[in-house]
This record gives sequence, structure tokens and C-alpha cells, in this order.
Amino acid sequence: MREIPKGYVLKPPTEQLVSYWALYAPLREYVIEHVKKPLQNAIQNAKTLSDIAGEIISFAKKLPVIHKGNTSFYNTHILLDKTDEILGYHTNAGRQKLLGSAFKVGTFEYEHDGYYAFIIDMLLIELAMELAKGNYVPRFTKFPEPHCWDGPDLPTIEEIRQNMREVLNG
Repeated sequence: MREIPKGYVLKPPTEQLVSYWALYAPLREYVIEHVKKPLQNAIQNAKTLSDIAGEIISFAKKLPVIHKGNTSFYNTHILLDKTDEILGYHTNAGRQKLLGSAFKVGTFEYEHDGYYAFIIDMLLIELAMELAKGNYVPRFTKFPEPHCWDGPDLPTIEEIRQNMREVLNG
């Protein structure tokens, strides 16, 4: 019998799963027609980035609150923790709503849609591989400016690679 990967399912949820809400009656058609389709159309027909930003915010408002009690995948829980951490550092009020909405939409898609989960996982793995090789280097180490960010600076590529070695060598 094939072993289920460690990170596949963390634990039973404490309430109805977000994925159940999105994929099964009675709300499945609502999610497709009134949540996902308008976002897809807005992205395809957008003339400006502001058009897309407004639709992402609108999309996020239609979603339930996403938290560890209504999600079951281990990686979703990591996404929730890391997006909460980043949003906690982010202090640019003018972009907070868009950034929070984009994270919520991404986490929602990751939790309930295996297609997008695969794409996100593949992107993260490929970026990690390029980072480990030293090919992907963070663009700015002192950005955003202090009035927009109350968190740590990005580590240097040398610090990242050292941390990776420590993790891999256990």
C-alpha cells in the first residue's frame, strides 16, 4: 500500500471545509458563476492593473474566512502562517487590502483546487531550486521603506544558502 505523504492532510477540520463549500452543492454553482467567473473575466478583459486589483478584492470579499479550522492541508496551514506573518510586517495601508485579498484568494485556490495547488507547488519548488543554486536572487534587501514594512530585511543570498545547508544537514 502506498504511503500518504506526510503533508497531505494535517488533521480533521473543526468546521466545514472551505473545499467543501467551494466544490459541493448548494454553493458550487454560485462559486463558479459569481465568484470565480467574474475574476477570470476581469483578468482577461482588464485594461489596467487597477481593474484586476479591484476584482481580486471583490472576489476575496465573497469568500468565507479561511483559517486552520476550515482547511485540512498541511501546506495551506503554512501558507496561512506565512501570509499572516508577512501581513503583520506590512504597514502600507494603501496596499494592505489588495495584498490581504490576493493572499486570501491564493490560499483559497490552493486549498480547494488541486490544479492550482500543483501550479503553486511547482512554482515554489522551482524557485527554491533556483535560489539554492544562487540563480534567483532577491531584488532588494532594504525594501520596502520603513514606513511600509516593520519586519526583517531580506537575507542575503549567502545567508539563504547557509540556512538551506543547515536545514538539509539537520
